[in-house]
Amino acid sequence: MARVQHVQKANKKNETKDVKSNQQAKSKAELAKTNQKREPTKNEILFFRLGMSFIAITLITVAIIFTIQYFMNKDEEAGVFDDYISITANDLQYMMGYDENSGVYGDFTYFAGKPEYEDLFDLINTNENIYVYFYKSSDMNDDIVDAIKELDLEGVAFFLVDLDIHAETLSGAQFTHLDLDLTRSNLLLTFHVEEQDFDIELRVSDILRELGKL
Repeated sequence: MARVQHVQKANKKNETKDVKSNQQAKSKAELAKTNQKREPTKNEILFFRLGMSFIAITLITVAIIFTIQYFMNKDEEAGVFDDYISITANDLQYMMGYDENSGVYGDFTYFAGKPEYEDLFDLINTNENIYVYFYKSSDMNDDIVDAIKELDLEGVAFFLVDLDIHAETLSGAQFTHLDLDLTRSNLLLTFHVEEQDFDIELRVSDILRELGKL
């Protein structure tokens, strides 16, 4: 009888182990089912795309705003000679070129009655000497710039020409009488209106000397 009891106990233990194994297998199977990768719904995909589009639009808008602000600030930066009257090669031709009709240098009537030339016209009509400083904006001479800014040019016919912009035009035959050395970065031209002659300073030291006389 004792041997039968041992066999029954052994069978019960085996049954218990089998039940536990089956339960563990079922639990793993159920867990695997719940952990299966779920495909996103159409609404979730739509919301994701809308979110990404919103982020992209926001970044583009911010970039555009910063770009506009950069160029606006750049434009607002004061130029070196913003407070002075700059002229073009065409202006210079009428100011100092030879006028065959009158037989003199300078046709000041070209500037008369034009609002944009009002200040210039007043200056060239009330001064015996007209000064034009030629410079290269890409190669500014600090000493000359400082000397000009220290001058009181109120009522003086003093004008500027940027060679970086107008050098090619100034090489024309209509300007040969001015003896402009366009290989240089700085020139100071003086037109003596009554005497009908011109002086040109090529060296920085001579330019500074003449500026000191104004």
